[in-house]
Amino acid sequence: MDKETVVSSRHDRELRKKIITPGDYTVVPYEDSRCRITITDIKCCNDGGPCDIESESRIFSDSFDGNVLIGDSDCFLDRDFELVLQQMCLGEVCEVNMVYNDGAEVLVKEISCKVELREVTEEQLISDWSWQRLQETALHHKDCGVKLVSEKRIVDAFKRFNKALKFVTAIEPIDPEIIDEETVKELIDLKIKLYSNLAHCQLQFEEYDAALELCNKALKYDSDSLKALYRRCTAYIGLHKYEEAWVDIQHVLRLDPNDKAAQNKASQIRPKVEKITKEYNAVIKKMFS
Repeated sequence: MDKETVVSSRHDRELRKKIITPGDYTVVPYEDSRCRITITDIKCCNDGGPCDIESESRIFSDSFDGNVLIGDSDCFLDRDFELVLQQMCLGEVCEVNMVYNDGAEVLVKEISCKVELREVTEEQLISDWSWQRLQETALHHKDCGVKLVSEKRIVDAFKRFNKALKFVTAIEPIDPEIIDEETVKELIDLKIKLYSNLAHCQLQFEEYDAALELCNKALKYDSDSLKALYRRCTAYIGLHKYEEAWVDIQHVLRLDPNDKAAQNKASQIRPKVEKITKEYNAVIKKMFS
């Protein structure tokens, strides 16, 4: 039995593994590899003794079917487990320890288990993927992100949208001789939605500058994107740039006068803009009186 090795470490968590049975070192999983594993002897404890594992985890759930697609997990535990898998070889059996601490270095959770990597389906490098596969994968991650937003799992949704954007970007530069005009429009529309969705996630954490930058990127492709305009307006409000926010919300209302959310947002901004205008006019009047 080999000594225990550290797979990944940071101030709040450490992932370790100890090889029981070595595998074929020429075959290892990487991003988008499909793995079939057997996981047994799962134990979970914290500073107070045995405890439950997060219900969002698929790999550590009773319904886990043994299949893992590297890079397709949402729960932080599953993503950490994938890091361990990527340090295993085909046929390898090992003991895994995943240790999580809080800021005071008190044990929050420790998960131990035995893992056998039974199968690895080797995939092409992303750089070798067809544009069709890249588009399909981007749509998959976008749809997963939308579902996570509906579940209020904003951080996990952000990771999905970001991953989707990576796959769309990998299609560029677009060759018009290979990809037809209609598909090019679909890809641009997808990119706009992803920038806007990423902005939505940033707004949930009051990261207004980051949200503003993402909305600007979306509006570069479509200056009439309702969601990007509305979210940029929200970012401007967070940055106390009420005049810029007013311009955006008026743009939204010109495009859709019946948008209730935009009407409410305009009502929220109007007093701020009127106050700024009044103060400005008072200064001008004083200057020339």
